[in-house]
Amino acid sequence: MRFPLMFALAATLSATTATAQENWPNRPVRMVVTSAAGGGFDLMARILADGLSQQLKQNVIVENLAGAGGLRAVRTVVRGDADGYTFLFNGPQHASLPYAYKDPGYDVKADLASVSLVAQYPMVLVTSPKVPAKTFAEFIAMVKAAPGKYNYGSSGLGGASHIAIEALKHYAGLDMVHVPFRGSGETTAALFGGQIDLVTDGLAAQLGNIKEERVRPLAIVGEKRSSVLPDVTATTETYPGLSFPLWVAVFAPAKTPVAIVDKMNGAIADALKMPAIKRRYEELLVETVGSSRAELDTFLEKQLAFNKDVIERANIKVGE
Repeated sequence: MRFPLMFALAATLSATTATAQENWPNRPVRMVVTSAAGGGFDLMARILADGLSQQLKQNVIVENLAGAGGLRAVRTVVRGDADGYTFLFNGPQHASLPYAYKDPGYDVKADLASVSLVAQYPMVLVTSPKVPAKTFAEFIAMVKAAPGKYNYGSSGLGGASHIAIEALKHYAGLDMVHVPFRGSGETTAALFGGQIDLVTDGLAAQLGNIKEERVRPLAIVGEKRSSVLPDVTATTETYPGLSFPLWVAVFAPAKTPVAIVDKMNGAIADALKMPAIKRRYEELLVETVGSSRAELDTFLEKQLAFNKDVIERANIKVGE
């Protein structure tokens, strides 16, 4: 009787699991975000959560777990239940954390499954109007002529604003001093005060300062110019390969049932097509994507390779 009973139990368990996946979600879904509440990154997560709540007919709750450059949030998701009710909302640091930390405590490929690339948005290099260089080319020439004289600020060691300028230093052959701060607000204030000479930040965050001529835009760190700053060059026009887009994506614990991950992927794509959601992202100068899972895998591989190369060459090491 033992073997028939075992088979019966297995069949019952399989049927129960299948039913749970078919009925997903039947309770609120948790979206863990790697930043504190209140910033642009958090706002993008909340816009998506709003659209998903409408698509899934269940509340999608944003949970902010800032700390260690996003490491705290990633570890929480990786170590949590893979039942389809916990997802990770992350950005560029997703591709740098595995290399910036000696022991991040997880395997970015083995422990997390790609769900969807949600959106991309441009990063801009800005300097102070007090700096004599008026263009990207002039700035590069100025820094090259005085190795070690000029410095740049970042919002944290190993973050996107640090990686992007380290990449620029390599491509352009620059010798600049890195001055890390705690967040983009402090970095921008230091630029205003003349403490640093160069900053890279999201275009939306700096657009007001650009229009008020408090900072001078030098280049978009990407493959194309921005429609709101058409006269500002893209870095790839001078240095092919120097592209560092800002982005946001959704990931799941690796053992999350594939059927649920696929449903979430479809829900994200549908949410991003909603006119109200799309408009809210456009107001942030964010281009919505809504990729397939395979497309996010390919995109992430490229970002991981880029970050690994920069981090190892610049010997960037972050401690917890």
